[in-house]
Amino acid sequence: MKKNEQTTPVIQLKGLSKTFGRGDAQHTALNAVNLKVEKGEFIAIMGPSGCGKTTLFNSLGLLDASTDGEYLLDGTNVESLSERQQAKVR
Repeated sequence: MKKNEQTTPVIQLKGLSKTFGRGDAQHTALNAVNLKVEKGEFIAIMGPSGCGKTTLFNSLGLLDASTDGEYLLDGTNVESLSERQQAKVR
């Protein structure tokens, strides 16, 4: 691949957010997360207990929908996938 050649990231998150609860009981688990993973890359997700790692993985695995933002998988917005297509991806 040439240096200036653009590729589509395998995973791209744009402002991904997830909140639970309502009103005074509302809790933000993910707050506008941006992430780009290119083909062939290895990444590590680290952080203290309760920082949102599991919520992030549940979103990436299409087990839980985000509250806001975009999740592109191979350039396709996962919100446009049917339940059957999401199950196939999982």
